[in-house]
Amino acid sequence: MCSRRQRGFTLLELLVAVALFAVVAVLAYGGLDQIARQGGDLEAESARLADVQRAVDRLVSDLRATAPRPVRDGNAGRLPALSGDPLSIEFTRAGYGNRLAEPRAELERVGYRLEQGHLRRLHYAALDRPSPLPERDDDLLDGVQELRFSYRSVDGRELPAWPATRQGDASLPGAVRVLLRLKDYGDIERLVELPQGDASP
Repeated sequence: MCSRRQRGFTLLELLVAVALFAVVAVLAYGGLDQIARQGGDLEAESARLADVQRAVDRLVSDLRATAPRPVRDGNAGRLPALSGDPLSIEFTRAGYGNRLAEPRAELERVGYRLEQGHLRRLHYAALDRPSPLPERDDDLLDGVQELRFSYRSVDGRELPAWPATRQGDASLPGAVRVLLRLKDYGDIERLVELPQGDASP
């Protein structure tokens, strides 16, 4: 009776197997790393898009709630219900939430401007304020290259500023055109119709 000799792996075969395993592991890690990077890029892109949508929605929502209420500033002067030029805008808006039932109006004075690539929202707690300084200045969005406003009267005239005359400081344009130019998304333009728009600026 003869016994068969059990044949094991040679050193060369072991080295080849280890080398093949190492190559497969490197390829698998590279693929997983690329998937992880793409997932991170997609998450960052989704977050950026959400920020852009949130900022645009906030601006449009504020404009749609514009109220024909002039205010008094810290110098005992009157500011129109809506005052704007091509680069900035300030207006009174309705619907200022008062969940704590504080003794204040449900109107709010807000403004928008571009500052060093950032879209900023200014808002004041008091309409008729003793100081011209805003209560808060929120940074809504970065990466903004340009912010432009134009004003459309009810009779369809496109105006670079509002009010066009000093008469009727409670008057509102029929609509406000907003242009946001972003580094990554290009131009975003909205034409926002205002409530109670007045034909005479």
